[in-house]
Amino acid sequence: MSFQSKFIAAASAAALTLIAGTVSAATIFEDNFNRSNSNTVGNGWNELEWNSNDVAINNNSLMLRDYLGGEPDAAASSLVIDASGYENISVEFKWRSLSPNENNDDLYLSWALDPAPAITDENAWTQVFQGNDGGTNWFTANVALAGAENGMFNLMLWTDVGSYNEGYLIDYVTVTGDAISAVPLPAGMPLLLGGIAAFALARRKRAQA
Repeated sequence: MSFQSKFIAAASAAALTLIAGTVSAATIFEDNFNRSNSNTVGNGWNELEWNSNDVAINNNSLMLRDYLGGEPDAAASSLVIDASGYENISVEFKWRSLSPNENNDDLYLSWALDPAPAITDENAWTQVFQGNDGGTNWFTANVALAGAENGMFNLMLWTDVGSYNEGYLIDYVTVTGDAISAVPLPAGMPLLLGGIAAFALARRKRAQA
């Protein structure tokens, strides 16, 4: 390969490196529930509850505790999450059982495009997570929301239990996604490409002389 060809190849590779951007997940929504104990969740969450202290903030966590005889027993749905311009949407959260729970008491995560269905109609939401545990260890869940990219949606955390004092604690809910945006051409790119063309032309003229 001639020096000219090697130079052009190296310069082109450098140009591609400048054009390529680094993609990293961005936080679209998060709630760590670090607020005072309250009989309401706050921060835009909608609640389904039987008594005023069953869906609440408890020791800096979201508490879902109740039994209504149907599904869901206790639930909280988020405010509208705007993922416009993002893809590869995922939700991560921590969860643990309340001490009276049995292994057949379940926690669910569902989602729906905005406008969200009624919080009492769990079948109208898309379920993406189901967990259960009879102990009190914390677990971390990370689930993808296929179909939520570049849109607006709601999350719903809900339970199906067998007694009024059973349920779950939720913490550190975080929604992330990758930006869907073309990487802008660097300002110096036209000069670099022009320099490559001028160098190639000069080499050709010298070769013909």
